[in-house]
Amino acid sequence: TGEMVDRVKAACDARTDSDLVIIARTDVLAIEGMAAVFERGHRYREAGADLVFVDAPVGVTQMHEVARGLAGIPLFANIAASGKTPDIPADELARMGFKIAIYANFAILSAIPAIRAMLAELCEYGNLARIAPQLATADHLARIAGADAHHALAARYGVDPDTALTE
Repeated sequence: TGEMVDRVKAACDARTDSDLVIIARTDVLAIEGMAAVFERGHRYREAGADLVFVDAPVGVTQMHEVARGLAGIPLFANIAASGKTPDIPADELARMGFKIAIYANFAILSAIPAIRAMLAELCEYGNLARIAPQLATADHLARIAGADAHHALAARYGVDPDTALTE
């Protein structure tokens, strides 16, 4: 615990960007129980952590217990399909004191059925013409991937943006 407190302090001292958020994680719940979670969470917050992340609370009751024991401390939730932490509605998490929640593997899990459907379409019809209106465009992909920023950076350093990532 002391070593982690020192790490949190060091991270806070090294922070040069006010937008950088320091999240202190503890995995102690499954090993030492809730009392250790509360002790560590309070110490991490006192050391300067912006949020506290308690790994793997099991069930809604334990999530509420974490929130009560760390009341007033901004909390971080990790909701994963394969995890122990339940998929609690975002508004309920907010009321409990969770300021950030990540849904760790849900984006890829939601993409799998779409990928399978696209491949089935290709196998059955030999092309994607029937579902083309449902697909993102190459331009949309380039925008969300930050192609403009990549090209600007390449130009800034005199690099051909089309070969910058392959050489």
